[in-house]
This record gives sequence, structure tokens and C-alpha cells, in this order.
Amino acid sequence: MEIKILNSILFKELMPWTFDTKGTKAINEKIKKVGSKEPTTEAELVQQLQILLADYSDLSKWLTKQNTKGTSTLKNHCYAIDFPTYNDAVSKFYDAVISLETLRVYNAFNTKMQKYSKKVDIVYHTTIALKNIKALTVNTVKEIKERGFEEAPTEQSSLPHFVLQLLRQHLTILFFDIQELSKASIDSPTSIEDFYLLDLNLPKAQISELQKVEIETEKAEKPTTKEKLSFGFKGTEAKLKSVITLLNNQVEFLNESKCSTEDLVTILTSKALTSKMHKVYFGCETVQLRYIIDELKNHFNNLTPTALEKSGLFYTKTNKLLKAQNLYSNKIESPKNQSTIDNIINQMK
Repeated sequence: MEIKILNSILFKELMPWTFDTKGTKAINEKIKKVGSKEPTTEAELVQQLQILLADYSDLSKWLTKQNTKGTSTLKNHCYAIDFPTYNDAVSKFYDAVISLETLRVYNAFNTKMQKYSKKVDIVYHTTIALKNIKALTVNTVKEIKERGFEEAPTEQSSLPHFVLQLLRQHLTILFFDIQELSKASIDSPTSIEDFYLLDLNLPKAQISELQKVEIETEKAEKPTTKEKLSFGFKGTEAKLKSVITLLNNQVEFLNESKCSTEDLVTILTSKALTSKMHKVYFGCETVQLRYIIDELKNHFNNLTPTALEKSGLFYTKTNKLLKAQNLYSNKIESPKNQSTIDNIINQMK
């Protein structure tokens, strides 16, 4: 299994430190052409990559030789992790290329492994894939250290800083995704701690927490087996309502033309969520939403990105169904209106 496109970001034509800013206009057009629709099949995914990589003939030709006609539904990642957030067209371009390519590689490996039933074959191909991903991750970490980019990137960070940190996080997800696919055949799987401490030689303080993404099966969707879902609110409902009202007034937390404070309070305090509840549409940016959720979660037992997605009741500012990965990939330390948000949420105490 080749990871040619990901390798090119560190060693060849996609190296961010060689990017020509004169190409920004072309990047803008490519991003517009790809649009915001998430691919559902491998054919759609490859088509989006082809658009983004049209100016890189070697990569484009190589990509054409891969499975570009797959019509089966893409398999989502097994894990989620915090990703740095892009802040301009070029960083958005790299974010799209890296996220699409890691998803393509993961699905290509999954398709390949369907051919094998013997443990020896599964272990052999999994070992090679993990070895290649680990090697690129190690080299990415070395580049990060050599350039002094150990800290999480901010809006003021350079493009190489952002891209290298983003690449490392996506490679980490890819490593554990592929290991998860073959977990039944692997005798000694690598833990996230050992991956960071022993393979990447990073201190324990730099370990990024992996979140297991819950996949609902048909069986789990049956009323007789499906567990009741709630966010486990453990505070005062009146305070929660007051805080949400203030967030609406000062940071446009909700899109109040489509939902109300009462709608959100009802959902957050419910002991058994149902699909018939009034849907909630957020009006703030996703990075602000992620920050607000992080600040509110101490008042809940289960206010997590996974639980929010699982409820199927929440929509982003762009009217898309909220996904856990949307939140995991939009975490920054200081979002817009941070002090205002902090002052409001402190009233929950």
C-alpha cells in the first residue's frame, strides 16, 4: 500500500515550504470547484483529489491508476483526534488534501484486506502498512522538531508549521485506524502511549487523546436493543437557560430563526432523546461551538462530540448535520469572543 501523496508533503512536490504564493488564485478556484460536499464513495473522493492535485501531474497520474470507480459507501475513520484549524485558502487546501487522502488510503486498505482470510496474510499486509505509516510519522516529527514547531499552531503560525502538525495528527489516526481493522489478528497491538513515547520519542505531555468513533449498526438501531441517549445534565435548568440566552445575545450561539433557547434546553436536559425533538441549528462558528461545549461539559456526564452526533439533532452554521469529527477538528485555544464566552459560562457555577 503506497502513501505517495502523503509522502510528497514531506519530501516532494507538496512540501509546504516550497509553496509559491503566486498559486493562491488557482488554489481558490480548486477549493470552490470541490465544494463543501463530503464524498460518500471512493469515486467521489478521488474525483475531489484529482481537482485539488490537477497541477501536480505526477500525483494526478498516479492517482488515476488507483481504484477510481469504487461505488461502495466509504468507511469512516475508527478514531478521531484534535486537528489544527486552517485559517486561509492555502491551509484549507492542505487540510482537504490530507484529510481526503488519509480517508482514501484507509478505505483502500480495507478493500484490500477483504481478499484475505488467513491470519498470516492479514498480519503480513497490516505490518507493512503500519511500518510505512509509522516511518512517515517519525520523519514528520523529526521535521517538526528541526523547525521548532512543537507547539500547536495558531492563526499566526506559518504554513509549514500548520501542515506538519496536521500531517502528524492524520497519520496517527491512519495508523490506529488500520491497526483496528486487523485487531483480531494482531497479537500485540501498539497503544497510543507507546506510539508516542517509544516510536515517536515524544514526551507523555504531548500525547493527543484518541476518541473512538461509535458506529451504529442496524441491530443497534432497533428499538428493542437501542440504549436511551442523554447528555446527563447535572446542573440547574434555570442557570442553563440563562447562560444559553446570554450566548445567543452576545455570540449568536443559536440560529434563532430556526430554533429557540427552549428547544436546546429541552434536548440538553432530556433523560431520553428522540428523533422527534425539534432540531437545533447553531449560529456560531464551529471553533466557537467546540469551545463552548468543552466549557459546558463539566456540568454534564455525557456532553461529548460523539453523543452530539449520535443524537442526530444538531446542525452547524452551514446547515449540515453536526458530526463528531467536525468538532474534533475545530479545536483552538482562543476562539473569537473567548473572554465573553468564559464570563457567561462561569455563571453556571
